[in-house]
Amino acid sequence: MPQDVDFSIPLPARRSPDHARAEAEHIDWPRSFGLITGEAAAERHRKGGYADLASRFYPSAIGADLDLGVDLMSWFFLFDDLFDGPRGEDPVQAKQLTDAVAAALEGPLPASAPLIAHGFADVWRRTCQGMSKEWCTRSAQHWRHYFQGYVDEAHGRRDETPCGSAREYLAMRRHTIGVQPTVDLAEATGHFEVPHRVFDSAVMSAMLRIAVDVNLMLNDIASLEKEEARGEQNNMVLILMREHGWPKSRSIAHMQDEVRVRLEEFLLLESILPKVCDSFSLTADEREAVERYRLDAVRPVIRGSYDWHRSSGRYDAEFALAAGRQGFLEELGSAR
Repeated sequence: MPQDVDFSIPLPARRSPDHARAEAEHIDWPRSFGLITGEAAAERHRKGGYADLASRFYPSAIGADLDLGVDLMSWFFLFDDLFDGPRGEDPVQAKQLTDAVAAALEGPLPASAPLIAHGFADVWRRTCQGMSKEWCTRSAQHWRHYFQGYVDEAHGRRDETPCGSAREYLAMRRHTIGVQPTVDLAEATGHFEVPHRVFDSAVMSAMLRIAVDVNLMLNDIASLEKEEARGEQNNMVLILMREHGWPKSRSIAHMQDEVRVRLEEFLLLESILPKVCDSFSLTADEREAVERYRLDAVRPVIRGSYDWHRSSGRYDAEFALAAGRQGFLEELGSAR
């Protein structure tokens, strides 16, 4: 994120006390699945700071719980990079890969599945350990929305029909930003579950929607230069420029205002959560789960995203130019 673009995030910065160990070991998992081969690819992955991101998203997690979060972050960005080339402009290719990965939600994968699918299958298996069947069903549905978002984006790129409004863009991008599965994992790493009846409440849904929107706006500003360079048209800054005829600076200022307004609403929603718990007659244990969700899942995904975007090397100009990158990415997305 450009250092001169500041967002005042009224939430405390937190990071897992186990972050140094996780950082030192986090290349082991993607290497074990063939997702990273060679020191150049490992160094490029380290530069992204994905272990740091997980440590901020799951600040109360340590040990194997934090490792699961780190592995998910590694997987997320390796998967996302697969759509930077031709696959991201071809709905058929995009659906072939997303279907191959999503198959892990249903059961064991064939040995011939793409490397990236086997990596996801491992993360999903570990995620569901100790969680209820109802929770796994809920989280699996969030993953399906995430995968479908890549196909929808590919349709837009193929047809060269950029989103005409910020509202239209938000509706699509809310899936591919991947915030909902990220927040879900906080329940798994924290070994608790928000009661389904309150999870779907208007207040909780609004809090999650704010977390998603803030994340995608932070990400769009951070990735603006990279996306402009490759001709991407669906970035909120660029959409606001087209929609309103604004210069880039005003579009960014508008997004800063949008984040501020959303976070003011978020704090208001937080303040009425106890009344929401009362209205659902939650038990003491259920109330504790809701409070942990607020403190260890939703808040960290907002503040953690902000802090990581400001420190990650993922959006440096040279990051996407690593030698041999595209050929290796094609291998990750191909059947074995």
